[in-house]
Amino acid sequence: MKKISILLVEDEPIIAADLEDRLDEMGFEVVYSCTSGEEALIAFREHLPDLVLLDIQLEGEWDGIQTAGKLLEIRSVPIIFLTSNADEATFNRAKSTQPAAYLSKPFRGKDLKHAIELAITKKLALTEKPSKTEKEESDAHLYSDRLFIRVKDRMVRIYLQEILWLEADDYYCKMATREREYLVTQTLKQMFESLSGIPDFMRIHRSYIVNIRHIEEIGDQFVVVSKKQIPINKAAKDELLTLLHKI
Repeated sequence: MKKISILLVEDEPIIAADLEDRLDEMGFEVVYSCTSGEEALIAFREHLPDLVLLDIQLEGEWDGIQTAGKLLEIRSVPIIFLTSNADEATFNRAKSTQPAAYLSKPFRGKDLKHAIELAITKKLALTEKPSKTEKEESDAHLYSDRLFIRVKDRMVRIYLQEILWLEADDYYCKMATREREYLVTQTLKQMFESLSGIPDFMRIHRSYIVNIRHIEEIGDQFVVVSKKQIPINKAAKDELLTLLHKI
């Protein structure tokens, strides 16, 4: 069974090392540990963790609450705040990011473990039961220039040029257009195989396929599509830049 992956953002090295040991004993995997929001943003795009443990006091320009806001602009993820500041003003600021938990230091290992497990359980429940107003579990049938998506009791046509990106979601994948988002009952790998003969679609990360016609910006480790920052690996970026030079 895959371990829950965690990004740890803590500016006290001794506390960070202790937390890594405790999380490992609990059966979780710390995929990256850092001390600043700026570094956390880079690591978040690269590792796509299941959960973020985030101290409110950090090195660098951003504090933990500002960092949380920037992470959530990239991708929805459970965030647990760790803090020595238990004052009401800090708590009210933290609430604006809708964290999964808010733990005041010092905290018991059992409380941390329970907070992580509850956060992941809630996330999985939302994934398995998507909001009917925003997503519908759908079958996708591909033709030359379009897909037909089953939504409830009907088939909805989506032209391939309308698709912005596809994102891995366990055994499903999310498909985004400008109007809405669909949850398709195929893996990202299966969708990529279906789209492999269509040059507009590129798999730029293990969790993302994008329609390159909709790319608005290309950064060091991400692209922007319809204001969404999507991570891109180095090989895909090199391929994309080479392709653009030929246009």
